[in-house]
Amino acid sequence: MKKIRTVLGDIPVEELGVTDCHDHIIRSGGPEVKLDTAFLMDDVDCAAEELGRFLKAGGKTMVCMDPIGCGRNVSKMLEVAERFRGEGHILMTTGFHKGSNYCPNTSFLATVEVNKVAQMMILEIEEGMDLHSYNGPVVERTKAKAGLIKAGTSYRLITGLEEKALAVAAITQKETGCAISMHTDFGTMGMEILDAIEANGGSAEKTVLCHMQRNRDKYYYQMLLDRGVNICFDEPNKAAYCSDTEIAEVIGWLIDKGYSQQLVLGMDGGRREALASYMKTEGRANGLEYLLTRFVSILKKTGITQETIDTMLIHNPARIFAIDV
Repeated sequence: MKKIRTVLGDIPVEELGVTDCHDHIIRSGGPEVKLDTAFLMDDVDCAAEELGRFLKAGGKTMVCMDPIGCGRNVSKMLEVAERFRGEGHILMTTGFHKGSNYCPNTSFLATVEVNKVAQMMILEIEEGMDLHSYNGPVVERTKAKAGLIKAGTSYRLITGLEEKALAVAAITQKETGCAISMHTDFGTMGMEILDAIEANGGSAEKTVLCHMQRNRDKYYYQMLLDRGVNICFDEPNKAAYCSDTEIAEVIGWLIDKGYSQQLVLGMDGGRREALASYMKTEGRANGLEYLLTRFVSILKKTGITQETIDTMLIHNPARIFAIDV
């Protein structure tokens, strides 16, 4: 039987609904916050308001991509999820970000053998996430289980530590059936990521490559999609990187080429200024509902049908994130 693993428990696949496949509403610390405090999003009320805005706009599920060591806060995310029990869903992740967020000498990813690290990730999916996100010697399993696996790679490079994280992700996927969602720096190293995942027993069909719109090369996308992988176009409302229209037009091109079954959408707000709830005391900002209230209308203007939009927002996420239970 196929199920979706949310932080409040498993749900039928058909209940997943309209899904933001890559976002952040709580980040309590970590290396990114140390570099720039705009990455700090640590308020349960603001996070709940942001999720509520997305649900009110027609959304149903948010996939929150904060991994171990990068500000993941299980207890606060559980509190947000409980406020919307029966109304919407949250998926959380286990695994790792790109290598620069971890010490290559002393992090447990660096010092512990691959299969033992994978077992730690498997336990987060099958038994419950650690309350402390494996940040010390004490492990306290919560009732909340991770619903997918994260790994990350650098710009034009996969470091030794990242190779290890990819192996961990693939082994964990093979054991649990959970999807892998990849951070790519500026959309690079996609082919090499797939090589590493498949070499360790993972599946391209259950892998999502994120941030690919930062590498605006439609033939590169086509080469990747021909290997069976899924692409998440996840940065509307980030004009500094790519306009909404540019993203929509390349999505339309890929749909015309027959790849609609392998495309998903997200916002990846990432920073405070992308979440209206966090900015309301400072000024006016768009929130994560922008995906549905603004970006979907641009998709339609470029000729993409509602049926295909539903495929990207509902049916593809349901296939990718489903696991056998």
